Amino acid sequence: MKRLNLPEYTSIQSYNLCVASVLDLSLKDRLNSISGFIEQVSETYINLARVGSVHSIPPLIHPRGEDPIVISGVRKSELVKLYGYYMVDRQPGRGLYDLILVAAKEQCPFCGGIGRPKSLDHYLPKANYPQYAVLPQNLVPCCRDCNTEKSNALAAAEDEQAIHPYFDDDKFFSEQWVFATVNPTRPCSLEYFTEPPNDWSDIEKSRALNHFRDFNIGSRYSIQAADELSGLVDLRRGYLANVSAEEFSSYLASVSSSASYFPNHWKKVMYQALAKDSNFCGLPL
Repeated sequence: MKRLNLPEYTSIQSYNLCVASVLDLSLKDRLNSISGFIEQVSETYINLARVGSVHSIPPLIHPRGEDPIVISGVRKSELVKLYGYYMVDRQPGRGLYDLILVAAKEQCPFCGGIGRPKSLDHYLPKANYPQYAVLPQNLVPCCRDCNTEKSNALAAAEDEQAIHPYFDDDKFFSEQWVFATVNPTRPCSLEYFTEPPNDWSDIEKSRALNHFRDFNIGSRYSIQAADELSGLVDLRRGYLANVSAEEFSSYLASVSSSASYFPNHWKKVMYQALAKDSNFCGLPL
């Protein structure tokens, strides 16, 4: 929904920062011994992410309760802890964690900025991809609601992948594919839906639809719009009570075209829908 700039730190820089605070010398030696592997698989991740194919990376699947070896005697739990303890809780890894988090500028990229990022989300979950536990390009600032709404199912096909804020095609961020209709209820309400451009591929259309559904964007946008709509109705009844339907529509359209809103911003889509609705613009409120 919102593009983020790629983190500047490389995989090996991040990995070494986290390993630096490990005090267990035996564990530290084993972790250092696989740094080449981490660098190699991270390069594979980045190359596949650029073409929207990280779903093709095989996940680590194992029976519940087991702690499998990932490579060279290093277990899954040790790589997961490298994130949970040596990146989240300790310096110098925590410094990188904070840099990635604040880069979102208080706007969660998954939901179009309606939530404030509280933590980093693993685009490929660390439980199934522990080799990417501290890969900066796999760590996305995420709000609490998106962490809750996000499907736990692993993407088995290209169209099941969530939109990647770092890597996906610009069309997901620069072209409009979220729209709304005005429900003639009292008070009126908005219903958001997806309608990707006709020239998108079927896979791209499915990805947009699945992202919209998996993060419950429609319902969450409608909730955001409700407060704004209430204030707008009060404005129409008061200060703008004497303007014509055409003038009110023009006012709404001017708000929707503000450069401060990206193409799929809930407010841009809301004002766009209201401006086109003759009943909302013309009937007594």
